[in-house]
Amino acid sequence: MTTPLTRAAATTAAPPGTRNQVISVVLIDDHDLVRQGIASLLSLDRSLHVVAQGASLAEGMVLARSIVADVAVIDVSLGDGSGLDLVAEFRRRHPAMGLVVLTMHQDDDTLLHALDAGASALIHKSRSAEDVIAIVHQAAASPERFSAVGLADAIRRRSSVATVRLTTRESEVLRELAEGASVAQIARALYMSESTVKTHIAKLYDKLGANNRASAVMSAMRLGLIPAP
Repeated sequence: MTTPLTRAAATTAAPPGTRNQVISVVLIDDHDLVRQGIASLLSLDRSLHVVAQGASLAEGMVLARSIVADVAVIDVSLGDGSGLDLVAEFRRRHPAMGLVVLTMHQDDDTLLHALDAGASALIHKSRSAEDVIAIVHQAAASPERFSAVGLADAIRRRSSVATVRLTTRESEVLRELAEGASVAQIARALYMSESTVKTHIAKLYDKLGANNRASAVMSAMRLGLIPAP
């Protein structure tokens, strides 16, 4: 059985802008005691409200289709399948949702697969409640930014040679995309028309095998084309 998260102090350093915001959370873990323990730990922060729970990949898929929430907290290993398949389904249906993956594994494959699936963060189950609460707040505030301990090292080990070749302009546009800039902001920053920016973005999506900004940035990080945050 997976190890429950460690109980810690109730006070949590939430990111600016989320301290007074009520954040709805969906929780999916196939171990009842662990799931209830995590729900109890999240309740230490009065701004976090667990609105639904699931105990399997199948139940999670139903929730992905039927519920809208700010954040989903998902165990990477579910009894009937991979939690990362569920992460991908939530990301497909809810692009602005924060997705936190809980894991007992500390390997590059798990980390990078979580990144590819569209997770907002991956955190080990041995971390304190305070750490997990902070990650939930971070995922709610910045669902497109992936956070995980060891991310930069994992990407460096996997991408010593990047096979994607970008032009100077494409690289500049990619960096702006990673910073969250809009098309208009990129056009002003790089002194080009918005239509030219859109052309560069389309070429980036094609080269990176992406269909949106988040997946393009994640692919670029995995390939070492931009640094991990």
